[in-house]
Amino acid sequence: MKFQHLYMAEDLESLTVSELKEILKQENLPVSGKKNDLIARLRENNSSVAQIKIPLYNQNKFWRRLKDKTWETKGGYVFSAFHIFIGLILILSSAGIGIYTVNQFSSKVPNYDLVEFDSSRAREYTQMLVDLGNPGRLSGSIEEQATVDAIQQNFTEMGLMLQYETFSVPMFDILSEPEMGICIPGQYPLGLQSPTPCGTADINAEYIEFNHMTDFVLQGYSGSRDIQFWQNEFTIVNLSDGSDDSLWDNASGQVGMLWLESVGVNDNTLFYGKARDSSLAGLIIVITSGNTCKIPSFEGTCIPFFKTVDVTELGTMPTDIAFIMVSNDVAEVLSNAFGNKDQNDVRLKLFTDMYNDGTMDVRVPCGVLPGQTDELIIIGGHHDTVYNAPGAVDDSSGVANVLELARQFSLLTNEIGPSYYTIKFCTWGGEEEGLHGSKAYVDMHSIELSELLRLYVNFDMPHVDIDLENRGNSVLFYGNGIEDIVHISNIIEVFKQEHPEISSKYELGYFYQTDEQVACSSDHCPFVKKIGKDIIGSYGDGSWEYHTYLDDMSRFNEESLFVTGTILGSYVLYLGWGE
Repeated sequence: MKFQHLYMAEDLESLTVSELKEILKQENLPVSGKKNDLIARLRENNSSVAQIKIPLYNQNKFWRRLKDKTWETKGGYVFSAFHIFIGLILILSSAGIGIYTVNQFSSKVPNYDLVEFDSSRAREYTQMLVDLGNPGRLSGSIEEQATVDAIQQNFTEMGLMLQYETFSVPMFDILSEPEMGICIPGQYPLGLQSPTPCGTADINAEYIEFNHMTDFVLQGYSGSRDIQFWQNEFTIVNLSDGSDDSLWDNASGQVGMLWLESVGVNDNTLFYGKARDSSLAGLIIVITSGNTCKIPSFEGTCIPFFKTVDVTELGTMPTDIAFIMVSNDVAEVLSNAFGNKDQNDVRLKLFTDMYNDGTMDVRVPCGVLPGQTDELIIIGGHHDTVYNAPGAVDDSSGVANVLELARQFSLLTNEIGPSYYTIKFCTWGGEEEGLHGSKAYVDMHSIELSELLRLYVNFDMPHVDIDLENRGNSVLFYGNGIEDIVHISNIIEVFKQEHPEISSKYELGYFYQTDEQVACSSDHCPFVKKIGKDIIGSYGDGSWEYHTYLDDMSRFNEESLFVTGTILGSYVLYLGWGE
């Protein structure tokens, strides 16, 4: 039994041009002309019928009606007809009952061909990207430019058309290598105190120098501050978890140290703002738990990592507050030293040299594979890394997937002809500092994308650590389009059938998010939040080293890229060349 969704013909007025063209294609009608022409053609074709079929993913009014119908349980939980409907679809799909949702529901699963993803090529692409950054590919740097040049060269060799854009965006600039250390002054002969404690003439001084990247790491938009050993007025004040405002008041003019279980962009933004409001000279973050505390080779040590701040939320940007994260080992040394400052006369050195009130050009290279129509699918990942990391997983792995799918679809086009959709393969700069590249791209092309974009596919850390047993084996696929998620669930089942040995190693899952639930944690965000388009993506378990100097090829698992690249690539294959 088939169930068809029917809509009144006047609903055609609310559809976009691309949605109308999709209906025309399904009705085997011409897709040329302006919007009024398309509507007239559909009405003429359906003059004897008061209602017309509309693809499920275009039924905006239908979804709004479902969402508007709600019930509240005795426990206070509110749920809607929409939730029930989604749950039913996903439950049936998980049970192996195929659901085809483009025109109708049916017990027949569409035929899916799996893309011939080459994981060895993906590894080569990843190694190429890692080798181009020393140690990282910070947005606006010469390393990022070299990376973009290499990506474009690969697109050219694949036979793709090139599009290249730069966008001037807010960005910090690291002007000099940061320094940090402590010193206990020595004494001159005859017991005299040194006139310049911890200076070059103070031969009996005791020094501890901390290593940048391993012991401490700059945070995004740190200001510039030059605290030297001979400036005795500076000390470190314990701010605990940052919740006690009186501690912040007591730290005015000094360096505050926060002890936190986890840190994200929102945390950095909040506490950097409090440091500004309390006139701190510096802010040190210590992590006491989380992924970087679990790395076996550094048992008992929480490796410091980079996080940025949201400059749009800060208002007035601090320019002279040093902002760093230290390992908990370093934090213990600092606490012990400055806890006894009166008797030991310990001195602090903290030097940061950053310009955080300017702009930088971030790059967005795209390889274009023309289709039968101008309607678009974009496949993307960010090529930049944090300043202190090779970025093998974050996000060389994602760009490797983009490049390998570009190669595969270029070969397929040469063999059997173009896709229905024009496919763009784009890599984004500026992701780590605030999704700058993808946001600027969407802003620049918002009209075109609103009209033509069918789907954005995001690859950001689509990777599972090589240690599946101890770090987890989960691969999750996400999206805000019901139809997309149903297709992904079906393709996962096909993947399991065709690659039983590989799929048995991994826990493959998927979940649906509303537009409101989509987190702005990667480059899919502007495609949802700014232009309301469908996105899908994937991520995997165990990348504990990300945003640290340890994110290198030693943990790399190309087999996991085969999983994510094949499943998401096969969906693009289905949309472009399938039924």
